[in-house]
Amino acid sequence: MAAGKCNIIFSDIDGTLIFSEKRRKVGDIVIEYKDGEPISCITARQAEIFPRLTNVIPVTTRSIEQYKRIEFAKFGFSPKYALCDNGGTLLVDGEVNAEWAKWSGDIYRECETEMSRFRELLERDSNRSFEVRLVDGLFLFTKSSRPSATLDFLGCGELCECFATGEKVYVVPRKLGKGAAVKRFARLYGIAEFAAAGDSLMDLSMLNSANTAVFADTIPENAVTASVKLSCSRGDFTDFVTEFADKLQKK
Repeated sequence: MAAGKCNIIFSDIDGTLIFSEKRRKVGDIVIEYKDGEPISCITARQAEIFPRLTNVIPVTTRSIEQYKRIEFAKFGFSPKYALCDNGGTLLVDGEVNAEWAKWSGDIYRECETEMSRFRELLERDSNRSFEVRLVDGLFLFTKSSRPSATLDFLGCGELCECFATGEKVYVVPRKLGKGAAVKRFARLYGIAEFAAAGDSLMDLSMLNSANTAVFADTIPENAVTASVKLSCSRGDFTDFVTEFADKLQKK
């Protein structure tokens, strides 16, 4: 990785590099299975480009297990680095980086009391439709039949943030956001400039940490503060990001 060159792109995964089986069209290719059932896909164009991409660092709220379930390597895409758990875990060649894990664990312990309070609230929430999980020891996850009502019930935290994407509800330490993670990674590896791509408000801190932000039109443009902004319709976004990463690599 060369410092001073904006040829690295930190990319969200779901909705950005891959998309749900529910959106699968003729010609699309399954890239992830769960219990034998297809759950995520890529386009044929992405499958063609993936082997060339060595400049993409995935950044995801997925757990380590969920990330490893994606069959990227089958399509010639084997990122050396990946940030899972909303940036709380750094994988290097598929292995957990111990120093990064200690940093994240210290952050979690700082807000453990507040996190316990949010867990109690989630357990009592009448809208909850799934068990409450502590994911990789770093943040809370559940599902809600009325996510907006669940967020209202939870309220705000001083040390933790509450998010909802669709029916999924998260409670995450503020210091473990994607933005903080990519900035820390950039400092550690001497990356002066970088791009970022994402399709939801959970990606916003990462987008606004980048020099160039590539985002789906599901994110309001006025919420993005990066110096260079590239927006694309949700339906074409995964191809758009893959093409962008390919062009960035050739600079």
